[in-house]
Amino acid sequence: MPSFTKSSHFRFAKPLLVLALGAALATLAACGSDTTNGTGPMDVSGSYTLATVDGNTLPYTIPGTGDNVRVVTSATATLNTDNSYTVVASGTENGSDSQILTDAGTYTVSGSTVTFTSSTFGGSSYSAVATSSTITVTVPGPIVGSDNVTFSLVFDKAT
Repeated sequence: MPSFTKSSHFRFAKPLLVLALGAALATLAACGSDTTNGTGPMDVSGSYTLATVDGNTLPYTIPGTGDNVRVVTSATATLNTDNSYTVVASGTENGSDSQILTDAGTYTVSGSTVTFTSSTFGGSSYSAVATSSTITVTVPGPIVGSDNVTFSLVFDKAT
């Protein structure tokens, strides 16, 4: 019967450990860009309606806008299959109907992260987290004329 020393156990165990770690890393890498259906990057194209701003329902008064009072009453985001997008937010400014924000540009998807690059705001980028029914976007305050650092916007996908 062969005698195994500690070093001979390690000699056999080390390749098995490397193989097991390699398989685990390959599995994790394959899952990195999966969607809920496991077929690759998430398809986020479609039309979305703004549901909340910083956890508040609409209408939402944008804080930190100086002498102007801006109230968002609705917003729609359209993400096209060619990776372009548009966003239009309507409401009031100082009591008069106004288009609070318009934005357009391109987006990329990596796993559940969506990165928007605005052609309207000089190439500014902002990111979002997508699920099958919502997109939660963090946008810089200056985009809507606020001195707030950021806003968290939750958009629900239209059915």
